[in-house]
Amino acid sequence: MKQYMRACASILIVTFVIACVNIPVIYGVAPVQPDAATSSPIIAVPEGNITPAAPINNAVPAPAGTVASPVSTVALPPSAPAASSAALTNVTLAKNAEIFPLYLNDRMIQGENSREDYFFEVAKSRKVLPGSYIDIYFGHSLMLLPKTSTLTVLMDDVPIGAIFLNETNHEKTLLRIDISNYLASPGFHKLSFQAHMEFANNVCMDPNNAANWMVVYKESTIHLNLDKSYDSADLTWYPSPFFEKGSQQPLQSIIVVPDDIEQTEFVAAARLVQFFTSQAQSTRINVPIFAESDLTDVMLANNHTIWLGRTGHWKERGKLVEDTYRKQADPAIQAQGLIAIGASPWNAALSGMVISGTNEELLSALTILTEETLYTQLQGKSTGIMPGLKKTEIQPLVNPGKVNTISFEQMGYNHINIGGRVDVNTTINYNLPNYLDVEDGAKLTLGFKHSKSIEYGQSVLTVKLNGVPVDSHKLSEATSDSGLIEVNLTQDVIGNSRTLALEISVHFANSSPEQNQGCIDPNLIGNWVVIDKASTISYTPVDRKAFNLQAIPYSFIKNGHWNDVTFLLPDKFSSKELNTAMTLIGILGRNAVDTTSLTLTKTSAAGLKDLLRGRNIIYLGTAKDLPDFMNGFPDSSVVFKDNKMTSNTKNIELLSELQSSSALIQLSKSPLNENKTLLVLAATSADRQNSLSEALTDPIVNDKITGKFVVIDNLNKIHAFPEEPAPPKVLAKPKVNQVSDFLNGQNKLALDGSIFVIIFLAVGMLVVSIIWIARKRKRG
Repeated sequence: MKQYMRACASILIVTFVIACVNIPVIYGVAPVQPDAATSSPIIAVPEGNITPAAPINNAVPAPAGTVASPVSTVALPPSAPAASSAALTNVTLAKNAEIFPLYLNDRMIQGENSREDYFFEVAKSRKVLPGSYIDIYFGHSLMLLPKTSTLTVLMDDVPIGAIFLNETNHEKTLLRIDISNYLASPGFHKLSFQAHMEFANNVCMDPNNAANWMVVYKESTIHLNLDKSYDSADLTWYPSPFFEKGSQQPLQSIIVVPDDIEQTEFVAAARLVQFFTSQAQSTRINVPIFAESDLTDVMLANNHTIWLGRTGHWKERGKLVEDTYRKQADPAIQAQGLIAIGASPWNAALSGMVISGTNEELLSALTILTEETLYTQLQGKSTGIMPGLKKTEIQPLVNPGKVNTISFEQMGYNHINIGGRVDVNTTINYNLPNYLDVEDGAKLTLGFKHSKSIEYGQSVLTVKLNGVPVDSHKLSEATSDSGLIEVNLTQDVIGNSRTLALEISVHFANSSPEQNQGCIDPNLIGNWVVIDKASTISYTPVDRKAFNLQAIPYSFIKNGHWNDVTFLLPDKFSSKELNTAMTLIGILGRNAVDTTSLTLTKTSAAGLKDLLRGRNIIYLGTAKDLPDFMNGFPDSSVVFKDNKMTSNTKNIELLSELQSSSALIQLSKSPLNENKTLLVLAATSADRQNSLSEALTDPIVNDKITGKFVVIDNLNKIHAFPEEPAPPKVLAKPKVNQVSDFLNGQNKLALDGSIFVIIFLAVGMLVVSIIWIARKRKRG
């Protein structure tokens, strides 16, 4: 009996000690992370091998005022502005020259071997003339070895120039290279910077040393002398010369509409503007649209023109253009709706296009001019309009509440081949539809294959989302022919970003003894990975809920369509209001598939409140023309009175400098319907209306348009005001079933102290039972 009791006591003591020891220890243990390899910052590398460098040209300053040689460098004094490059050549830029900035900010290039690519487009309607060149402003580390550190410049992977990185160009230096002979074909072209940088004779000891760096400054530009690639403009080249793809200023025409524009003309103009902006690289284009009477002969003599209006609605100038182009058309189509191109009556070197007909014919014409399968069929100088031609119904690719899966191929990517280096990467950008949000994260399904000549288990593929690592996987023999991984992109990493920037990085390991010493051939042809174009991103979108200026175009665009939107203009509006309206339509409706529910109404319309009650409203005009029921209502942030603006918001005051000679952009609930939205773009005076279009189209200024309202002062400075902070989001504590986890034998033993309490009590009950049974037997 004593032996039983000693044994039971020992069990109790051991169990109690384990429980006491493990409770604090287990609570303090961090969750065991998956076996994830880390990688250093990875340099983007293009497909294929690095092209051999061109012969090195020593940096020899070019005498001021001389024609730049194919490759020349000039060291700039520290105070020299970027514009000083103009003195380096006597090349005369053509009237339609284009200057493309390479980067918005200075670009740092680091590492022993690295490469940066920049893409630009030359439209098929244009050709590059002699005198085209690139200006590269660069500088580099003083520690680079001058005889082995180089910069090579390539165009479409063909070397076009190279220099040593030495003491003559370590400070800001201009490298100018003639590129006239390298852009013979239209389409996209790739400008590349290939840098090889060494800071010590034994670079193998530390090839990624921080001393290995150079900078390409934001003043760097591409200068293209351009001309049209055809002798005479006709419909075959449409949308040229009125719109040039790839241009920094793609809309190269003014749009003319009749005075007192009608609903159909407004919708037709909106469709044309949406088409143009959807083709542009920039998402914000100022649309120069004018009522016929606001035109001057000087404007007509210096611009291509598009005349869009109902037949019979034109005044003198519009009637002149329409009659002139009709007489030049085939007699069989002269009496019907017409799309025609011809020389401008005000300048024969410029072109005009007329789009005229009945209301029905106008809408058919815009279907022709905005659908690629139709306008690419056009030929000659004119075509008749087939009435009743319907726009192809395009179903939005993304619907709220349903799982949306989009492949890399649908985003415009083909199979992506990266390699030739130890560390390589590529970035896939996906922009969320502007009318939708993501609340529950997304999933990346990544298909790939890779070389079999790498060291398995040491080579690693890493995925980053918006710069944050989200997953890493070791490459193996099993993944070499067909690898597939699924990566959860959590909501906390996505955050409020409208772009999912997926960076796929690969670190290759090779078993050569040189690599073990930190020195390897930078051009390893056996290092490659191919990302499959069938890879997908999946997520379940929801309707956008944020209600502020930065959330626009929500709620004016929904599911790819205008969401019952009315543009409200003063009774006697001018081209200023039209310009702001069409500019805003181009920004908001850039990706909209139609203009069916878009309307135009004047403030003098009978029964205005009833017309607007079920609509989302955008008011454009001056403060004095703003309807009374839209001024100073409870949800309005400001009040207009006597051409002055004062605050209607708690804890916000507007000083006298903002009360007059200013403009307002305000978002609020509609005073007629709390389920609808009102956007007001109003100026205290007519001369301040242009500042609205300027603010909408300047990308730097536009980023400051936040909150519920902003005021633009007489210096065109944006004044934004803070919103009331949203209540902090409370994260629910995850539910844990420790007993189930323990019994299921999971790979990572995560035991809570309560488990030991339960075990301790169970053992105690067992000991008591044993003692009770033993005593009972002894008595028996």
